[in-house]
Amino acid sequence: MPRASPYTSVARRLADLARPRRADLHVHTTASDGEYTPSQVVALARAANLAAVAVTDHDTLAAVDEALTVAAGDVEVIPGVEVSAAFAGREAHLLGYFVRTDHPGLNAALEQVRAARRERFREYVAALAARGLALQDDRVRLTEEASVSLGRRHLARLLVACGHARHWAEAFHRHLGPVAGRVRPKVLVPAGEAIRLVREAGGVCSLAHPPRDLTDDDFRALAGLGLDAVEAEYPWGRQSPAARLREVAARFGLAVTGGSDCHGPDPPRRRVGAHGVGPDELGALRDRRGRPG
Repeated sequence: MPRASPYTSVARRLADLARPRRADLHVHTTASDGEYTPSQVVALARAANLAAVAVTDHDTLAAVDEALTVAAGDVEVIPGVEVSAAFAGREAHLLGYFVRTDHPGLNAALEQVRAARRERFREYVAALAARGLALQDDRVRLTEEASVSLGRRHLARLLVACGHARHWAEAFHRHLGPVAGRVRPKVLVPAGEAIRLVREAGGVCSLAHPPRDLTDDDFRALAGLGLDAVEAEYPWGRQSPAARLREVAARFGLAVTGGSDCHGPDPPRRRVGAHGVGPDELGALRDRRGRPG
């Protein structure tokens, strides 16, 4: 029977209705280093038939209000943020969900990180220029004006746009890596403080894409700091640790989150809706709001 027949279309729609609608709990916008505006993220979530999408930009809540405004109720927008944190002498990323965007303490901490991000971005521009990789002033200025939370992805795109690299992967490995030692370290929020601020803002906190070498002692320590969940569903690629992370979550009394970590149209495996969690897991995460730390 032809693919475009009315019967096929109806059958496909019935199959979609029978499938539980998922939630993509890890998406970035142009407020940080994503390529989609908040409105575009909502449109893509709608097209993917998602029940919910979490806007989780790096160290900023700037995109949440626009996403909430355009959602129109047919897809839930979860106010979120991905906090650059420090744990056990290393960088860790913590996803805050259901947070109040007007919380003074959380916003103050995020502003401090963003200010350092901007200075670090400018130091990278200078270090690249010293290596003969000058970035056009107008492009740099437009990038700074377009995003409140700057990062290395912005620099990679500038390197490509200015003809210094063929693609962002080359920009990272050939150009940004060699000058990393010439710029200041990232400012990170201590993990315990970040978790406390997220919870004080009415939210819950999940560990984003947990590093594979985290031990049981590490997870136990994070749970002791008030961590609510771990991100198990993610575009891991080969040898996914999802089964282990789910087991760890069950053992330490943590919820499970998941998302695409979408920054733009490429790669396809990280597009909006490509990864996520079901309604039961979203409900379990929602139920943790307001629990004592």
